[in-house]
Amino acid sequence: MEYLPIFMKLQGREAVVVGGGTIASRKAELIAKSGANMTIVSETFSPAMQAAASRHGFRCITKSFSEGDIDHAHLVVAATDDEAVNAAVQRAAADRRIPVNVVDAPELCSFIMPAIVDRSPMVIAISSGGRSPVLARYLRSWLERTIPTRLASLGDLFGRFRAKVAERLQAFSERRRFWEDVMESQVPSLMYAGREEDAAVALDQMLSQEETACDSPGTVYLIGAGPGDSELLTIKAQRLLQRADVVVYDRLVPVDVLNLCRREAETIYAGKRRGDHPLPQEAISALLVKHAKAGKKVARLKGGDPFTFGRGGEEIQTLVEAGIEFQVVPGISAANGAAAYAGIPLTHRDHAQSVSYWTGHLKDEQLDQLNWRAMAMPGQTLVFYMARPNAEKIAQRLLQHGIPATTPCAIVQAATTPRQQTTRVALRRMPEAVAATDRELPMLLIIGSVVNLAKDLGWYADQIDSEAEVFPRHCAQPTYSADVANA
Repeated sequence: MEYLPIFMKLQGREAVVVGGGTIASRKAELIAKSGANMTIVSETFSPAMQAAASRHGFRCITKSFSEGDIDHAHLVVAATDDEAVNAAVQRAAADRRIPVNVVDAPELCSFIMPAIVDRSPMVIAISSGGRSPVLARYLRSWLERTIPTRLASLGDLFGRFRAKVAERLQAFSERRRFWEDVMESQVPSLMYAGREEDAAVALDQMLSQEETACDSPGTVYLIGAGPGDSELLTIKAQRLLQRADVVVYDRLVPVDVLNLCRREAETIYAGKRRGDHPLPQEAISALLVKHAKAGKKVARLKGGDPFTFGRGGEEIQTLVEAGIEFQVVPGISAANGAAAYAGIPLTHRDHAQSVSYWTGHLKDEQLDQLNWRAMAMPGQTLVFYMARPNAEKIAQRLLQHGIPATTPCAIVQAATTPRQQTTRVALRRMPEAVAATDRELPMLLIIGSVVNLAKDLGWYADQIDSEAEVFPRHCAQPTYSADVANA
């Protein structure tokens, strides 16, 4: 972050704009909205500046700039078309330690004028650090269309109730939760509909009931963080992350998703990988119960979907036994994310009429427990999670049960992230291809003729064909041994 975003109080303070052109008039009018006393210094004044001065009562001084013009200023803007004058204004302001903005010269600025969405008392400032004002204005335009125009009225309503809430709810955490509950209630909708009196009554009723609500136990949100791309996170997941007091997250949760959590939230790493479990599963479940019983809102963040090889069911069983309230927010599974970004439809009328998901890592490594005969049925796609440690055994079992050695396999690493790589290889060479992958990156294995479609449909990242002759441009679904399929 190159610039610290702050809001400066200028009510009744002195601000100076050096320049009398149209751009200078826009800067002056914007600053004047903050209640600053505006002084304009320029040898000439454009019609736009004259009109602005008339509307807002600016003090206009007709002269060339001199350093003394900013002696009593709290903020200065240089907006002339003379670079030498602008530089002189910057030097004079810097000598006096006065915040200064030089139009179209970010290297001379101690602060930058952001693009603004004004729903006073709610104000949103957007800055590109001076790199792309057009991009900042584009984002402002999008927000203007998105944010309700009556948001200002909602802010005023909250302001009227603020002292009353603070008197009733002594603890900061209680007040924060109350206001979060208000935002989830009918109050905003009533205000946006213009029913201000009804909104105030509803807010007052919520406050009167808050004493009982504050004594309620905490809640656990079991949230699927998706396969890697933070933009695939659901809207509900983002909203609940902003409410959580504690966030317990796994190894595969992207940093960009963690950045969406409330800044004050406590974050606890509970990642696991083969042979390395800093927190055993029982300890993780106990941790969720502990914080929830302390009255906190706990977000349990899991990569992919929590109910797809994520042990989410085990964790909520513990919550049920402890009497803890919980919500489950599904996420895009690793299989869906990897397949979509690799250009592999998991089902296709010409290739696979079903898809099945399998684990490549069982407790005590008892892979024989898997239904290999079911995997050998034609017309399906097989997806293996956690297949790296047992890739050779998986290939052997599939071959033994009649799946052709030329069946296409896709090894997708770091799915949906900038590091994604898809390696396509025949089943007979799958183990050695898996062994050559980066062990630090998560991996998913997709097996079936749909993998061939990635040759034409792959769109997101590089694809590597380890054995190109195995992948004809068009490939019918494989025919498996009838004896094995019907065994």
